[in-house]
Amino acid sequence: MSTGRLTRRRLLGAVGLSAGAAGLGGLSACSRDAGGSQGITDVTYQLSWTHSVQFGGTYLAEDAGFFGDQGLSVTLAAGGPNVAGDTNTVSGQSLINISGGDGVARSNAEGADLVIVGAQYQRAANTILSLGDAPIQSPEDLVGTQVGVAGPNVPALDAFLDINGIAKDDVEYVPSQYDPATLTAGQVDSLFCFYNDLPVALRVQGVEAYSMLLADFGYNPMSQVYTVLRESLEDEETRDAILRLIRGDAQGWQLYQRDPGAAADLVVDLYPDAGLDLETQREQAEVQLDIMYSEATEESGFGWFTDEQVQESLELFELLGIEGATEQMWDRSILEEIYADGPTA
Repeated sequence: MSTGRLTRRRLLGAVGLSAGAAGLGGLSACSRDAGGSQGITDVTYQLSWTHSVQFGGTYLAEDAGFFGDQGLSVTLAAGGPNVAGDTNTVSGQSLINISGGDGVARSNAEGADLVIVGAQYQRAANTILSLGDAPIQSPEDLVGTQVGVAGPNVPALDAFLDINGIAKDDVEYVPSQYDPATLTAGQVDSLFCFYNDLPVALRVQGVEAYSMLLADFGYNPMSQVYTVLRESLEDEETRDAILRLIRGDAQGWQLYQRDPGAAADLVVDLYPDAGLDLETQREQAEVQLDIMYSEATEESGFGWFTDEQVQESLELFELLGIEGATEQMWDRSILEEIYADGPTA
C-alpha cells in the first residue's frame, strides 16, 4: 500500500480512534450487547476466503467511508482453508460472516443457530472448466469423460449429475488438487472449479477454455451468504449493527458494479503481500459481474434472495444429505428494511 495515500477510510479510522479514546461505546465481536447509538461501533466481518477482488465491493465500502458513515469501525478478517467462518460467528469472534448456504445448513445440523440474511451471489460459482477445442457445454457432454474433482466437491458433482439425470457410472471422477495443469496437460477432460478463479487464471495465460456454470443447469446453491446468529437478530442493538454493516457493504458493491476495475486496483494496493496479480484481479472483477448481479438485484437491491431460491436450496439440501433445514434458516427483514424505498442501499 502506498504510505502517502490518505483516503477517507484512513481519515475515518483516525476519527474512530479518537472516539474510542473519549470512552464512546462500541459493539465488539465478543461483547455484542455493548454500545450502538453513540460513538463508533466496532464489528468484525469474517470473509469466506483470503483477501482478493472476490470481496472487492467490501473493500470499496471501507475505502469510501461507507462503514464509517454507518457509525461502524469494521475489521475485515480474512478467511482461508483453516478458517471456519460459521464457527467464528457462533463463538462471537465475528458479528457476521460470508458462507455458503449448504455450509450454514450443515453448521445448524451440528447445533448452531445461524440465519442467512442476504446473498451476494445470484448464481453459484461452481463450474465445469474444459479446454476451448473440446468444450463441455452441457451436462450430457460429460458422459464418457474424466472430470478432475477435489474430494470436498464430490457431493456437489454427484448432486449435479443427479439433477440432470446422468448416471454417476457414466462419468469418471479423477481426484484433483484443484490444479489446472491436469486439464492443460490432458490428464482430464474437465475440472470442477469456480467460475471466478481457475477459468480467469487460464484466460490471463492465454489458454482458451470454456466454463459451464452448474447454476445454468439446475444446481444453484445459495452462495456467499451473509450469515449471523439468530440471537443477534433478536437483540435490537445487535440487529441494528448488522443492518448498518450490510447497508454499507451493499453501497460498496453498488460502486463495484459501476467500476469493478477500481476494486481490483484497490485490493492489490491494500494487500501487497498477498501475491495478487493486477491483471488477474481486473479480469476476475469483470467476471464476477455475471454471478453477482441479476434482474432481481436491479429490481430489489444487492444481496436480495427470493422465496423460490429458498425452496430450491431446501430441495438441494435433501440431495446433499443435509437434514433439519427449514425456511426459518432465512430472514429477509434486514434487506426489506434497507431497500424499503427502492433497490439503492
